[in-house]
Amino acid sequence: MKYILCMLLVSTVVNAREMYITGVVESSKTQNVLMPLVRSFNGKISDMAEEGSFVEPGDVLMQVDGAEVYSTIESQQESLDVFRATSKRDLINLKIEKNNAMVAHEKAKVDKKVAQVRAQVPVNFIGELEYKERQLALKQSDKALNQAQAALAEVVRKEQEKEQEIKLGLEQKNSKLDYWKERLESFSVKAQQSGYVIYGTQNWTGRKIQTGDQVQSGSEVLKVSQNGNMKIIAWINAIDIPAIQLDNAVTVAFDALPGVKTTGSIEEISAGGEDKQDWGSGLYYKVVIALNDTDELPLLAGMSALISIQTEV
Repeated sequence: MKYILCMLLVSTVVNAREMYITGVVESSKTQNVLMPLVRSFNGKISDMAEEGSFVEPGDVLMQVDGAEVYSTIESQQESLDVFRATSKRDLINLKIEKNNAMVAHEKAKVDKKVAQVRAQVPVNFIGELEYKERQLALKQSDKALNQAQAALAEVVRKEQEKEQEIKLGLEQKNSKLDYWKERLESFSVKAQQSGYVIYGTQNWTGRKIQTGDQVQSGSEVLKVSQNGNMKIIAWINAIDIPAIQLDNAVTVAFDALPGVKTTGSIEEISAGGEDKQDWGSGLYYKVVIALNDTDELPLLAGMSALISIQTEV
């Protein structure tokens, strides 16, 4: 019996191991600032709020170089101006054509009335030849009136179609221009909450992102983090993911607070991994750790932490 108990104890020890990972303290109230979508998919940072500085809502956090967008806006504005000018010219020409058609139509109506009056004179007053000539003139005036009416209707139709075409064209071009103007506005990212500025790092080198860097669209550039409701953000290699699960208990120590430890648990594991080239090949999964009794600790956003997790092999 003692031998069996001893074997069970050895088996338990062998099947359990302690995993150590590093993480960073972050507030649950954090604004993550991403690189906006740019045409080349890599945006250049022209200015950033100083790291560690305290910002208020509305303060500018990051300014992205918008030279390409400026050029696109100028091109779109020029295209809109040209379209407006040519549209105005086309409408003026159509109005002149319509006025000429209206004058021709009115003349045709007058000519028909005159022809009708002349055709009503009895044959015995003007002779058979004159009478037939006047009847022919009446038929010709009626035909000319029909042609004038058709020509006027055609010009009116063309004018209406042109007005609709111009309306749709202006809506489309203004929509494109507004889109690029909104894109330009998105290049100036402002704080949505008060807090401290923390710079992100380059995935390929691990170096802190700084002004002048080229950053891929959608990548995190910086954060605005408050001091309160602290948690730990850590990254675990895909190889170690099967060994952990939600609600795993953890012990956390902080580099800036020697001898101080606290406990917590894993509250979130990302569904997909990300490349961290500065850490080596492979995918790394984001893990969020909830802390216990954080109000009693002088934690600041950006502090590094060492997390110990009891796992089973």
